[in-house]
Amino acid sequence: MNKYLTELHLHTKESSSCLQIPAKEMIQEYKKQGYSTIVITDHCSKSKMDRLGDISWKEKIDYVYKGFNIAKKYGNELDMNILLGVEITLEITDSDYLVYGIDKEFLYENKNIYEYTLEKLYKLCNKKGYLLVQAHPFRDDIQLAPLEYIDGIEVFNGCQDEVSRNDKALEYGESTNKILTSGSDFHRLDDLARGGIITEVEIKDIKQLVEILKTKNYKLNRR
Repeated sequence: MNKYLTELHLHTKESSSCLQIPAKEMIQEYKKQGYSTIVITDHCSKSKMDRLGDISWKEKIDYVYKGFNIAKKYGNELDMNILLGVEITLEITDSDYLVYGIDKEFLYENKNIYEYTLEKLYKLCNKKGYLLVQAHPFRDDIQLAPLEYIDGIEVFNGCQDEVSRNDKALEYGESTNKILTSGSDFHRLDDLARGGIITEVEIKDIKQLVEILKTKNYKLNRR
């Protein structure tokens, strides 16, 4: 039986200043590692948007997805599925949330979304059918989200530059009924292919991903 690998937490150099690897090279490396699907979750935060200067909100969102557009182009050439996501840092808690199912129109319509409360963000996502997952919940200075305002918990984070306390996150996640996710949090080659999920079907679009996560019909990839 075939097994398919999907990356759920990944950033691109073109849209995130903390990255070292261009999207084209990143896609090629993930292809070599046997991944069929990648969700690009570039950052949306106040500090990042402020650094972009005096341009419109729409232009700022377009910048957030510059890396996605490049990755999508090369993914098509390599027969890989490149899906749209985002990582939002809420200013009120300085904590990070991965959103699956999102589209650019939603971000266009919600200017300064990082200023929202978690409750407001969750209700907006829930109304749209998106999934809201707290990223790396046990890093220093991260506030653990109230369970009623999230759909899932990232219980494995592969970023080598951070202390994510994955064992603690997994223990906590398994004590809840929430969706549990794994992601490499790719920033550099050391983070390559360290996380994601394993499925028996190839995930080809974001709606399919959301449904698989909801039904929990997958296994965690933790390296």
